[in-house]
Amino acid sequence: MSTYFFYLFIFRYLRLVVNLVSFWLFYRPTPVPSRPSLRPSDCTVILPTVDPTNPCFEECLLSCLINQPGVVIVVTTGAELTQITRPIVSPYKQRFPYTKISVKTTSVANKRLQIAHGLEYVNTKITVLLDDNVFWPSARFLPTLLAPFEDPQVGIVGTNKRVRRTEKGFNMNSFWNMLGALYFERHNFELRATNAIDGGVSVISSETSAHRSRILTDPEFVSAFTNEQVRFGLLGPIESDPDHFITRWNVNHGHKLKIQYSTDSCIETTLATSPSFLSQCLNAARTTWRINAAALFSDGAVWYRQPWSLYAVYLTFFVNFALVYDGVLIYTLMESKLNKDPTALPYLIRWILFTKIIKLTPYFLREPQDLLMLPGYLLFAYFHSLIKLYAALTFWNTSSATESLSLTSRVQAQAQAQTQTQARPAQPVPRDNRVNALQQPEPPVVTPRPRPRGRPRTTLTPSIETDNLVVTRAGTQSLDSPPMKKKGRGRPRKNA
Repeated sequence: MSTYFFYLFIFRYLRLVVNLVSFWLFYRPTPVPSRPSLRPSDCTVILPTVDPTNPCFEECLLSCLINQPGVVIVVTTGAELTQITRPIVSPYKQRFPYTKISVKTTSVANKRLQIAHGLEYVNTKITVLLDDNVFWPSARFLPTLLAPFEDPQVGIVGTNKRVRRTEKGFNMNSFWNMLGALYFERHNFELRATNAIDGGVSVISSETSAHRSRILTDPEFVSAFTNEQVRFGLLGPIESDPDHFITRWNVNHGHKLKIQYSTDSCIETTLATSPSFLSQCLNAARTTWRINAAALFSDGAVWYRQPWSLYAVYLTFFVNFALVYDGVLIYTLMESKLNKDPTALPYLIRWILFTKIIKLTPYFLREPQDLLMLPGYLLFAYFHSLIKLYAALTFWNTSSATESLSLTSRVQAQAQAQTQTQARPAQPVPRDNRVNALQQPEPPVVTPRPRPRGRPRTTLTPSIETDNLVVTRAGTQSLDSPPMKKKGRGRPRKNA
C-alpha cells in the first residue's frame, strides 16, 4: 500500500510541481518588435454571430475596430438576420473608415460553416477568429497577438482569457459567475505552463485566436474542417469543437503553437450566471473526451512532438477524477505503514487543499471578496467528477450548449425582424466605458484650404458611402431633395 500511495501521489502531483516552476520561471511572452513584419492591417477578423441584437455584439465589434484590423467579416445566418445585422454594422463603417467591414451570410447556424464561408474572402496574411461575446480591452491587442508570427514556424497563437465578473456579492448568480472565472483561470495556468515546456497546449480557443491564413484557406483544411467525423466515421459531420480541430491540425502538420500570455493580449468574455453553466461544463467535458481520444489514438503526433503535454494534459485527463483519486489516495495512505505517524493524514488533506487553490492565486488577488465562496468551489470541484463521468458515458452527443443558446437567440432575432424596419437610420455610436475607457478614434477630418476672395469655395470632404447622401464638390446633398440652385455672386441688380 505504501508503494501504491507513492505511485499515485507522484503521478498526480509531479505535473503540478513542474507546471508551477514553468508557469512562474520558464514562460516568457513574445515581445512586440520595434519594426514588426506584420501589422494589424495584415489581419482579417472573422466574426460569426447568430444574435447581432445581443448588446455584447456591438461592444465586441467596437473593441475589435479600435485595434484597426485591415478587414472585419461578420458572418451571420439567413436573410432575416442579415437585414438586422447590416444596419447595426453600418455606423461603424463610417466611424472606422480604415477598416473594410462586410456582412456575409450562410444558410444555417453552424459555426464551422460560418468560419469556412468567411475564409473564402480572406486575402490577408493573418486570420483572427473572434466570438461575438468576447472583448479586447487593450488597444494594443492585435500588435501583441501578432508578435509570435515573427517566427515563420508559428502557425497559431492563443491568448489568456478572463471571465467578466458581471455579478458581485454573496449570492448564487455571483457564485456561478465565479465558477466560470475560476475555470478559465485554471485553463490559463495549464496553457502557459505546458506551452513553455514543449510548446504543447490542450486547445487554443477560437474565442480569439490568430492563424496564418495560408493554413486555414488550404482547400484540404477546409474540407476536413467542415466534414469531421467521430466514432470511427459513424457520426458526423459534427458542428462543435472547431477550436480543438484547428489545434490538432496545426500539431499534426508540424506548425508551432504559441500562447501569448500578457496584459495587452488578455481577452474578456461572458459566461452563464445560472445553473446553465452546468450544461456548458458537460459539453466541454464531452468535447475533451472526444478530442483527447482522437489526439492519442487517431492523430498520434503528440506522442513524439509534445512529450510533456502527453503526460500533463492527455493521459492525466483520463484518470483525473478528483472525487475518486483523492479518495484512493487517502485510503492507500491509511492502509499503509505511513499511517503510523498520526500527522500523515492531516498533512495529506492540507496538501490536497493547497494544490486546489495554488493555481487560483492570481484570481483571488484580483477578487479577494470571492474567498467567501471558496468552500463552495471546492465542493463543486468534487461534483465535477460526476459531470465528467456522465460525459464519458455520453461523449457521442456532439451538441453544444453555446450553439443551442445561439439558436434560441436566432429565433428571437428573427421574430424581432417582423417589427423592425429593414434599415434603421445611422446613429452615432455611444462611447462604451466598459472598454477600459479607451479613447475611440474618430474619422479623419480634412480642413478646407483657404481660397482667394471671389473664387467659389470648395469643401474637401472625405468620400463617404452612405445610403441617402451624395458627397460632391459643392457640398453634401440628399438623394431625396431637389437639386441645389447655383447662387449668383454679389448683390442683386436693381430693376431699371
